[in-house]
Amino acid sequence: MQPDTGALRRLLHRRFATFGLVGALALTMTWWFIVARGVWLAIEWATA
Repeated sequence: MQPDTGALRRLLHRRFATFGLVGALALTMTWWFIVARGVWLAIEWATA
């Protein structure tokens, strides 16, 4: 009896798609945190 490679492939694809979405969300949130921090520092510097 051979394992169903189609089912295995779908499972891996679904898992990696989830990891990809979570990774993209983390990267986006990190990028916006860096941008917001830069804006905050610019405002602090301009009003000092």
